[in-house]
Amino acid sequence: MAVTPEQKALLLHRFERAESTLAEAVEELSRGNFSLTVNRSYYAVFYAMRAFLAVAGKDSSKHSGVAILFNQHFIKTGMVSEVSMKSIQSLMDLRHEGDYQDFTEITEDEAKGALESAQAIISTLRMVLKKVLG
Repeated sequence: MAVTPEQKALLLHRFERAESTLAEAVEELSRGNFSLTVNRSYYAVFYAMRAFLAVAGKDSSKHSGVAILFNQHFIKTGMVSEVSMKSIQSLMDLRHEGDYQDFTEITEDEAKGALESAQAIISTLRMVLKKVLG
């Protein structure tokens, strides 16, 4: 996969944002902010997916669109077969529940699970990133 200098710059910028957002998730878990842990875990993955979409020349203004495009261009093609759309969808659903549903309380176990999922996804994508950039 040939990557232009512009795509590389955008990819690295977005992936750096994913990494810093993942660090925020870790911090929020240590503070006992479970809903915010889930939020930051999801957004770390969201930013990482958008980073990869830069290489494909794709993007979407909707979160579901980003996930669909990522699935289409990277998961289904086998480029990142270690990442499942199911785990991404679970993060999306839990983040949506925590952010928008009244009286929802995210548990510590849910927050830990979200963070672990995000860490696994980001770790996998970090390895793929190295391959993409050569």
